[in-house]
Amino acid sequence: MADVEKQTQKEYIDGWTKMMMTIWKEKIIRYGIVDTGHLHGSFSGDPDDNSALLKFVSYGIYQAMGVGNGYKRENGGDLHFLDPEYRKKHKLGKPRKRRNWYSPKLYSSVKVLQRAMAELYAHDAVNTVCDALDNARSAIK
Repeated sequence: MADVEKQTQKEYIDGWTKMMMTIWKEKIIRYGIVDTGHLHGSFSGDPDDNSALLKFVSYGIYQAMGVGNGYKRENGGDLHFLDPEYRKKHKLGKPRKRRNWYSPKLYSSVKVLQRAMAELYAHDAVNTVCDALDNARSAIK
């Protein structure tokens, strides 16, 4: 792969990683998921030449899905604690609501990254084939 193309791919991945972290931080502020600031401060990106690894504390997913205390895998979907009468009787207040800062934006952004990287790698593949054909033609002469 040509150094210029490899650099272009790396710059694109680096830029995408930074953009996603900015978008996510802005969304968690907009949704009010900032009690301690721990989630906001936990974002980090680790882009390399071929991929982007985004990290954040796992409770951010629970905030996005609106789950937490009382939501257990083994309850079989019977979430009796969501019943308004049960909540009133046990003084539980309002149930949690989804604050989906994560999934929709990630999915669409990953698709954008996927298309852009496909174009960049396709261009690189065409150049590789053309170089191989030029080399083969030179060897035949």
